[in-house]
Amino acid sequence: MKNFEKFCQDNGIDTSKAFNMIVGNGGSVLPGRGFTGYFCEITDDSIICTNEKLEVKKEIPFSSFKEAEFGIGNGTLWLQCIVGSSQFVFNLSRKGWKSPAGKLLMDKISEHTELKDMKAYEQYTGKLFFIYMWK
Repeated sequence: MKNFEKFCQDNGIDTSKAFNMIVGNGGSVLPGRGFTGYFCEITDDSIICTNEKLEVKKEIPFSSFKEAEFGIGNGTLWLQCIVGSSQFVFNLSRKGWKSPAGKLLMDKISEHTELKDMKAYEQYTGKLFFIYMWK
């Protein structure tokens, strides 16, 4: 499997508009079992998710996000969403959520639905991160 930087370079993708996503529950949004990885590109209107091993390249319009709520589980920050009529749960690394791409992703989703439980996001990305992870 390619690494993230090589994927972006090979596809001419700006890394400030790209991230690695781990899907916990893809519902009918993305195929694959829980904990399937995708390289994702953020466009003006959507996320383009690619998993070369599964031969999947799927576009998810931001307008299809109906609900989005942060939650911390197993020491990871998850975004639990309703996309269309399906559950869709994914995470990024702590570094990923704090990156320009992570912030752009949140901005784009929040144009269509409220991002709930920002407290979990702030705890996970804040200075006292390790205290919250051991609670």
